[in-house]
Amino acid sequence: MSRIARLAAALAVLVAAASLSGPPASAGTALADYPDYAVQPLPRIAAGPDETLVNSETGEQFRPRGFNYVRLTPMPSNPASPYHSTFEPGQYDSARAEAALRELWLRGYNTVRVFVDPGAGQDNAIGRPHGLGRGNSDMSPADAAYLDNLADFVRLAAAYGIYVLPSLDVFPQNGYYRDIIVNSPQPVNIEGRNRSFMYEGYIRAKEEYLRVFTREMRDRLGPFMSTFLALQLDNEAYLKSTEAPFHRFSGTVTVAGRSYDMAIAAQRQAAADNAFIAYADRGVAAVKAVDPELMVTMGAFTNLAVEGRTFDGLSGRCAGGVQCVDPRYPVRVSAVTRESDLDFFDIHVYLATGQTLAASLGSMEWSQVVGPVINGEFGTQRRWFSSIEAARDALVRHQIDTCDLGISGWLYWTWDTTEDAIQRTFVNAVESGGLVATGLSPKYRPDPCEPASGRVPPPLAPSVPSRPPSPWGR
Repeated sequence: MSRIARLAAALAVLVAAASLSGPPASAGTALADYPDYAVQPLPRIAAGPDETLVNSETGEQFRPRGFNYVRLTPMPSNPASPYHSTFEPGQYDSARAEAALRELWLRGYNTVRVFVDPGAGQDNAIGRPHGLGRGNSDMSPADAAYLDNLADFVRLAAAYGIYVLPSLDVFPQNGYYRDIIVNSPQPVNIEGRNRSFMYEGYIRAKEEYLRVFTREMRDRLGPFMSTFLALQLDNEAYLKSTEAPFHRFSGTVTVAGRSYDMAIAAQRQAAADNAFIAYADRGVAAVKAVDPELMVTMGAFTNLAVEGRTFDGLSGRCAGGVQCVDPRYPVRVSAVTRESDLDFFDIHVYLATGQTLAASLGSMEWSQVVGPVINGEFGTQRRWFSSIEAARDALVRHQIDTCDLGISGWLYWTWDTTEDAIQRTFVNAVESGGLVATGLSPKYRPDPCEPASGRVPPPLAPSVPSRPPSPWGR
C-alpha cells in the first residue's frame, strides 16, 4: 500500500473511531488511527531553479510549511536561561512529540524544525551536563542516548510524511572536541563568539561534529535519512563588534589564509563576509562527504532586528552614529547566498509594530540575495495585537506577502512552547483552540500565497493516546 493510501486509511479509521467511541482512549490503548511504521522513505528535497526547493523524484516544487517544535529546561548554572531539552535523555517525550506530528499531518503540514543541544561548558563545570556533550571527561563524539532520541523523532516524522530540519549550533561541549581545539593553532586576535566562524580550531571541531552527526544518523536511520530536509549549521549566525578582531580599529586578522587590516572598514567587512563563506563551505563539505544528497543551510535574523545597522565593517555604530546597544551583526546573507555552497538560506522575520516586512528584508540587502530562501522562524508577541484572531490574520497576510518577495517556505515559532516566561509572550500555534495552526494550515489554505479557501479544519484534539512498541524497536 502506498504512503498516501496508508495515511488516508488511518485518517478514515480515526474519524470513525471518534464518531463511534467518543473521547480518546486512555494511554497505552492500541489504536489503528496512526500511520504504520512500514513506510517508504520520503523523497529527497533538493535546491531547484527560480528560488525554489523541489521534490527530487518528481521535480515538483516543495514548500516547507510547518513549525518549530521546542522543549525547554532551565540551565542548571543559570535557571533564567533555558536550554533546548527536546531530545534530552530522561526528558524526551516521544508520545508528546508524536501527538504534535500527528496534528501537523492532519492539517497538511510537511516540515518541523528542531534544535540539537550541544551542551554547555558552564553546566559541565558544576557536574550537570546535558545535550550531546557530557563534560570534559566525556571523550565520545556524541552522546548515544541523545542521538537515539533524535532518531526516534525522525522515524515518527517519517511515518507522518513530515520532513525534519535540525539546527546544529556550535559542537558538543566535551573532551573529544576540546582536544581538537587544543591540537589546533591558537587563535590570534579572535575572541569570544567570533571564534565560531573565524578560528581554525573551532571550525575543525564543527567539521568533525557535522561528519559525526551525519554518520551517526545515517547508521540509525538508513534510507530514512531522506526525512531530513537539511542540516542547519547555525540557528542564527552572527559576529560581535565588541570582540576581537572587531573591537579595535587597528591591527590585522587572518581568515581563510588572507590577512585583513582592521583599520579599514571595507577590509573589516570583507573579513566578516569571507569568514562566513569559508565556514559555510567547510560545513557543507563535511556533511556531503558522508551524505552527498543531504542539503545544508544556515539561519539569520535581519539587520532591522538589531537596531538596523548596516554592513559597515562591524563599526558598532547605528543610525546617527550612535553606539549600538546590541553588538551582534548577522551574517551577510547576500554574500553567502551568492558565493557559498549552501543549498538554501533560512531568514527569521517576526511581526512587530513599526517593522514592516519590506523594511526587515530591505535591511539585509534583499535585492542582492539569490537562491531559495525560507522563513524558518516567523511569529509574533501577543503585545502587538488586540487578540489572537488579529494576530492570526496578520500572520496569514505576512505569509502571503513573503510569496511576492520570493520566500518559498514558512516554519512558525512555535508549535506549543510554554516552558519559558519569554516564550509565553509569543503566540503559539495551539492556543485558543489552535487558531494559528488552523489559519496557516495547508488543508485550509492549500496555496500559501492566497487567502483562505475550503473547509476549516476541526479544533485541535486535547490529547492523543500512546501507541504500543513499533517494529523500529522504540
